[in-house]
Amino acid sequence: MKKTLRILTALFSLLVAPHALAHALYVFAQYDGQTVTGKSYYSDMTPAAETYVEVLRHGENQPLMTGKTDNRGYFHFPLVVEPKVALKVVVEGEEGHRAAVVADRITATPNTPTQASDESLLLLRGDIAQLRDKIYLHDILGGMGYIVGIAGIAAWLSARKLRKGR
Repeated sequence: MKKTLRILTALFSLLVAPHALAHALYVFAQYDGQTVTGKSYYSDMTPAAETYVEVLRHGENQPLMTGKTDNRGYFHFPLVVEPKVALKVVVEGEEGHRAAVVADRITATPNTPTQASDESLLLLRGDIAQLRDKIYLHDILGGMGYIVGIAGIAAWLSARKLRKGR
């Protein structure tokens, strides 16, 4: 009876586990002196659409500007502040998710069109941020390796105790 209960519990946990996917909220932002732009997304790489965004001076609690992301998770806010001020961007998503980041300060080069270079830079930075935040197979296998290693050490210590008890 106990063995059947254990098997059913294991099967139930295997069936339910794929539906218990937790996800985190990520954001990246940049500031060029006139506009704060960026993107927010969840750990499964879906955009955080229609989420609330606040722009603050770093270290302060009073927002300079508030708004929402668009359907693709992007935000663009015109904002002019002192040149050497660090800006913090806070995104609050569904189910209590919250992410904050200090916006990277970028400067336009004099020989390139500003709007095109800012958009391409934003896309490039978005790709880099998503690659950094993505969960890879080797990360999962490494975590499983740690678990198996710790279980092996525990089994070894348990076997040692049994041998000394003889």
